[in-house]
Amino acid sequence: MKVKSPLTGLPRTRLDKTLDAEFIIQSYKKQLHIDVSRFFQGIKKIQIYKCLDTGYRFYYPFNTSGDSKFYEYLEKFPWYYMDWKWEHKIASNLIKPKNRVLEIGCGRGSFIKKIQQKGADCIGLELNENAVSYGQDKKVNILKESIQNHAKNNNERYDVVCSFQVVEHIAKIKEFLQSSINVLKPGGRLVISVPNNDSLILKYYDNIVLNMPPHHMGMWDINSLISIQKKFNLQLDNVFFEPLQNYHLEYASLYLEEKLSSRLLRKYHFIPPLIRKIARPFWKFCAKEMSEYIFGQTIVATYIKI
Repeated sequence: MKVKSPLTGLPRTRLDKTLDAEFIIQSYKKQLHIDVSRFFQGIKKIQIYKCLDTGYRFYYPFNTSGDSKFYEYLEKFPWYYMDWKWEHKIASNLIKPKNRVLEIGCGRGSFIKKIQQKGADCIGLELNENAVSYGQDKKVNILKESIQNHAKNNNERYDVVCSFQVVEHIAKIKEFLQSSINVLKPGGRLVISVPNNDSLILKYYDNIVLNMPPHHMGMWDINSLISIQKKFNLQLDNVFFEPLQNYHLEYASLYLEEKLSSRLLRKYHFIPPLIRKIARPFWKFCAKEMSEYIFGQTIVATYIKI
């Protein structure tokens, strides 16, 4: 049976890659010290398919996405819920006073708390109970509710709907996006930020576990984001690429070092330890100097509801 694209519902897909489930399980243990084996019971292989109509790449089977306990573990890391991100500033510039704003997957509510100060009327949706409790204790208007359920009673209510680093977690992405659009007023703006799988970080380091199930269920890039407007009643408004951030400089410097090492190996068949020791801080310096010209981890797409 042909696997259907979760974005279009059509069987126009191609198998791109197969991963051993055990490899993913062991990678999570090694990198994050977390046991994710319960999400892969009875599953030996995880496949990556590409939707031929949109370029969207997704993991299959679809039933390996993380639960609330998984995300409660991840929130213990201080970098997981950052109070203010690059994409928050992009979205903030698009929001006007008195706009009705909905943030889907709002975490602890730091973004909507900031936007409220601009005079916007904000609501957040979040499924992580710990994050909801934290936000509500801070007097942030957060509902423990999915966008699918929220859309049933809030048709065409909002001027702006945002989701930051959320859609890549969603297996049933077609229903998620349609519900997000349903709550928008005609002419309203949809703002989506996702990890950019064409970025240096994700393109050249394909063993980062947080870009795999049970954390991520889809992999986005500029082409798949552009394709959304063809499948839904949207018009692409703008696309923004994050410059390389300081906390990702290590990835860029390692990439430059690997490229240098491979050239030296081809030419001299070995790399003197002294050259490696000298080159490492040099490439880190180069990565920092070139950071604004290197695509960072995130891409933001904005759309207008037609």
